[in-house]
Amino acid sequence: MSRPTVRVVVDSGVLVEDAKKEKSAKIVMEIIRKSPEMVIIASMPLLDEAQKVIETDLGGELAKKWREDIEGICEIIDHVEGDHPALASAYVGNAQHIISRDGRLTNAKAGVAIRTKIETSVKRPDAFVKLFENII
Repeated sequence: MSRPTVRVVVDSGVLVEDAKKEKSAKIVMEIIRKSPEMVIIASMPLLDEAQKVIETDLGGELAKKWREDIEGICEIIDHVEGDHPALASAYVGNAQHIISRDGRLTNAKAGVAIRTKIETSVKRPDAFVKLFENII
């Protein structure tokens, strides 16, 4: 019997934190990479956003390598231009979780509003780790 797939959007800020080796973001990505049941859903605008910051903060060569690596593990989706990259990726990609530190997404009011449109929950990296830490 196969286990259900867990579809996850990792917001650009958390992707940048992972590239910078921030502890909770690195653990989030380690959990996702080690779990064959988890799939990262991302749009090109979401990845572009993260790559720009990585390039500015860590250099072009590292940003290019990061982009090649991340595209290799993501399911890339398309969404309407101008939409919030993480929300649109979750909506189009039918993601169960969005991992973000963006206060516009993680507050209770936003959570209620998001759930009226899509069946997803927004979690801060530490909360996601607590939920799935048994994987690593």
